Amino acid sequence: MDFFEQLRRHLSPADFARMQEWMASLDEATRAEMLEFILARESNAPGVGEAAPDFDLPLLGHEPRRVRLSTFRGERPVALIFGSFT
Repeated sequence: MDFFEQLRRHLSPADFARMQEWMASLDEATRAEMLEFILARESNAPGVGEAAPDFDLPLLGHEPRRVRLSTFRGERPVALIFGSFT
């Protein structure tokens, strides 16, 4: 399923129409850049139910120690929350 079909499935008809109208208002270069960004992001992201890619991060308050996601595999659930807390 392509990106626009996913949007059509997950947005209300009114929101999908607004999104299409907004995209049509962008100049061609900006629209192409945005779609390239989305394609690169979506093609690199794991699918629903797939394992997250392994990574490590500094352990807050215990630097220079680091923690690796894969050390929790099979041990306990891990919730990955991405966003800004500022």
